Amino acid sequence: MDNRPYENGTDSRLFIAIFFVMALVPLVCIPLAGSDVSAEKRELAPAPSLVVDGHPNVNVLQEAGAWFDDHFAFRGLLVDADATLKERVFMTSATENVVVGNDGWLYYAGTLNDWQRRNAMGEHELKNAAHNLALIQEWLQSQGKGFAFCIAPNKNTLYPQSMPYYEMAGDGQSNLERLVPLLAIEGVSYVDLRATFEAQNKVLYYARDSHWNGEGALLAYRTIGNALSTTLPTYAGEAMQDTTHKGDIDQMLHPQTALGERDSTLPSANAYTIVNEAEGVEDSTIQTTSSSGDAADATLVMYRDSFGNNLLPFFATAYRNATFSKLVPYDMGPAAIRDATDVVVERAERHLDLFATDPPYMPSPIRTLGEATGRVEDGAQGATVHVSTNGPYFVVEGSIDGNRVNDDDPIYVELTFGDARGTVEAFRVSAAQAVDADSEGADDGASDASPVIVGDWGYRAYFYAGNPDATSVRHVRVLAGDASAPLQLADVSMRP
Repeated sequence: MDNRPYENGTDSRLFIAIFFVMALVPLVCIPLAGSDVSAEKRELAPAPSLVVDGHPNVNVLQEAGAWFDDHFAFRGLLVDADATLKERVFMTSATENVVVGNDGWLYYAGTLNDWQRRNAMGEHELKNAAHNLALIQEWLQSQGKGFAFCIAPNKNTLYPQSMPYYEMAGDGQSNLERLVPLLAIEGVSYVDLRATFEAQNKVLYYARDSHWNGEGALLAYRTIGNALSTTLPTYAGEAMQDTTHKGDIDQMLHPQTALGERDSTLPSANAYTIVNEAEGVEDSTIQTTSSSGDAADATLVMYRDSFGNNLLPFFATAYRNATFSKLVPYDMGPAAIRDATDVVVERAERHLDLFATDPPYMPSPIRTLGEATGRVEDGAQGATVHVSTNGPYFVVEGSIDGNRVNDDDPIYVELTFGDARGTVEAFRVSAAQAVDADSEGADDGASDASPVIVGDWGYRAYFYAGNPDATSVRHVRVLAGDASAPLQLADVSMRP
């Protein structure tokens, strides 16, 4: 009998040893390799705790697995390698947030609903958005502010030629195309950046980023500036300098090895200083002052999203003082806009529903009404009524019976509190829909609408009271339609 060891036993043991060493490397080398938390444009899983609120953490193993998935050694390089293989060999994306296009182009998957005409805004929701923008404009102009509203087009709206064949464009008009005529009807000061960019004979968006490039930002700045009463520097004739840029979408796929692409910047459009605690253009609130001799002696308040990142240097240099905010809902109250000469609202095409779901904090415009028709008994519900306070405001909101009014009917709220009474026109509010987070973070997405609003027939009115006391509210009426003879929908006494 041959008692010699199995001739491949040594090789087998060596193979098993190598396998276990390789399997342990990602765990053992975590302290040596570290991790780049900022590389992946998302919040990584935190380290698990054995005890939570004084009790054993029953989810510790699950949380440990999630932490390891996000922190194992050399994760970035392995993620990059996987993404590179899928992108260059198979023309597919390693993440659902990115669409791999042709010729090295990348698109943000959050724009696919617009591209394919999915989950489109309803007609009444679009009308709500347009009408709310008109109320915003009315308030700002009543305070003597210049106003301009613009929409930053999705990249595949302007440059569809590199979209992959398997992501077919949908039929019919987009939300943007359907909203623009409604803005004209409402008289909103709309800056048509889509038409401006389409008139150019060159590409002004990055190939591997979701936004316009430096030259595109300059074009957008000039176009918006022309719509304002303040005369701003145009930087005409000044040469732009070549720089490089790493795209936000590229960094989603390749957190370690994102490719730099050609960009350009205007040297003189950087003569500004951030005067609050913000650290850069990604921050949610940024206050600046300009040291440029060409700066207008004026103040800007700009409500923007990530498309405003490379707009900021131009506007911050052009205005002596400026405030840039990404926070939603927008705060357009008296204190926020008090010093503003001009107010600009910039919003990405993919987030147009914000203006229907999350109107800003601002005093609702005062209205004078004639004798109401269709009176109802106290407490009858042609509309639901909910009263609360938020900062300096009484907030009255709810939903109305859409069968009793027309699509275009204004909604009014009369509020009696203490010895005071006032009547205002309310925002027309649609229930919030799910919104994709922007590539920079969730601060570009819309917040949830109030749970007391259902469907597209919601309303919300803000009564500026300084220091409101909800217990002082005695009576609420909700009305709609022609101001000279409005239809009364609810008449509610607020009892202790």
